[in-house]
Amino acid sequence: MVIQRWDRIGDAVSLRDAMDRLFEQSVVRPRRESAQAADVASRMPVDLYEKDNDYVIRAYVPGVKAEDVDINAERDSVVIRAHIPGEAEKEEAKGYRWMMGELGFGDVVRGLSLPAPIEASKIEASVENGVLTVIVPKAEEAKPKKIAVKAK
Repeated sequence: MVIQRWDRIGDAVSLRDAMDRLFEQSVVRPRRESAQAADVASRMPVDLYEKDNDYVIRAYVPGVKAEDVDINAERDSVVIRAHIPGEAEKEEAKGYRWMMGELGFGDVVRGLSLPAPIEASKIEASVENGVLTVIVPKAEEAKPKKIAVKAK
């Protein structure tokens, strides 16, 4: 009979590795190329910055027409939806045998929570060269106030 000394650190690390492998195998499945392309399409990359009394959101929406963009806003959040057209969706592409499709296409959605209340009725949006620009004015109560100091 062989007696082995229990190593708390070594056993804990191996248990953690086993749990990580179990989690990856059961929940995080390896992606195929088509799944990666679909995932790229579902994520809309955005820039968000503050300028004076507005928030400015810029998003990549290649090939999207202005009428195909839907923007909803309330209180302190903005949700942008668009449909990015792709070659695979076009009727003339049905005869092709696709080898790789990384450009991304399909429905994209992005929701943003802003740090202060906004004026949803005054939002302006435009699309130019595949970039959507959304100007979101801050609500009056969120704008900085200048306080005059009086001398006594």
